[in-house]
Amino acid sequence: MIQKRMLCVAVALAIVLALSLPALADGPSAVAWLKVQQNSDGGFGSPESTIGATADVLLAVASTGDNGIAWVADGNTPLDYLKANGSSITKAGDTAKVILATIASGQDPRTSAGLDLVAKLEGMVGSDGRIGGDNDFVNEHSYALIALSSAKRPIPTQAIDYLMRSQIADGTWSWNGDAAVGSGDNNTAAIVVVALIAAGVPADNAQVEQALAHLKGQQNEDGGFPYISPSPYGTDSDSNSSAVVMWAIKAAGRDPAGVEWKHGGKDGHSALDRLRAFQNESGAFRWQDGAPGDNFASTIQAVVALELKTLPFATMDVGAASEEMAEEQPVTLPETGGATWVLTLALLGGGAALSSVGLALRRRL
Repeated sequence: MIQKRMLCVAVALAIVLALSLPALADGPSAVAWLKVQQNSDGGFGSPESTIGATADVLLAVASTGDNGIAWVADGNTPLDYLKANGSSITKAGDTAKVILATIASGQDPRTSAGLDLVAKLEGMVGSDGRIGGDNDFVNEHSYALIALSSAKRPIPTQAIDYLMRSQIADGTWSWNGDAAVGSGDNNTAAIVVVALIAAGVPADNAQVEQALAHLKGQQNEDGGFPYISPSPYGTDSDSNSSAVVMWAIKAAGRDPAGVEWKHGGKDGHSALDRLRAFQNESGAFRWQDGAPGDNFASTIQAVVALELKTLPFATMDVGAASEEMAEEQPVTLPETGGATWVLTLALLGGGAALSSVGLALRRRL
């Protein structure tokens, strides 16, 4: 009788976990692939480590509940790499990504990279509201807003206005701020939507709604998204565009796997369906079916999307700048749709029950 009850509990736990964490089916193998890409200096990038790539990996890994800060290669961790190269961080985009990555990894962005990155980013706001220098564009500006939101810092109104007035008439944004119709792309439009909502712009704001309507109109029959359509370079779905559009959908409080975002309705394909289909046997993701090789950028963006998360998924109140930080601030991880008490129960007692009946949850994202 007791064994029968344990079996029922185990099955129930498996079902609830599957329902509450629908996107985790592909997780660890992509993370395992990323781990193999770590360079001997502790960072990531090819052929040499870069600040941006290292931050991107830490952010992706943190979205799965793991902590890439602890990964070691030849005695070096990603944090070692960031500390050793912190003084070389000059771009707003890199600064923002490191802030996001360190907060998501439980580190204080005012101190963890050897300098106060938050103060550095806040000092990059121009008189016109644009954040960054000559090599920072709309994407970098957007990441800056997301990073300030993650650090719970005030976001200058003019920085939000800069994005608002940069929108193209068709609802998109272009990577370089060009306002001509036809110059926009889905990737930039999606990250701007994420940034605006992170900055406090309501999801039902008219410009946000226009951008989402544009993105919906770009969805291919396979459920995925192209860089832009029409395009002389083709309009096949790609994993990068599909992933970042999923971030935008999630940021707007909508379900990337729901009926609204299935091409053709409830029997159609969603971006989640298409993104999963881009995964290679190695665990990494390819950019397009016509470019089947493992793609680093595609993999890091896909991991966050398939966790059904958007940016920022972790926050830390870093406070105002000061010479000495009194203590490390706590990290807040928002709800992701699953039931917290169920996960706790599964960790404490469900694991033994599942093992006793030979059940296993396989995560392959």
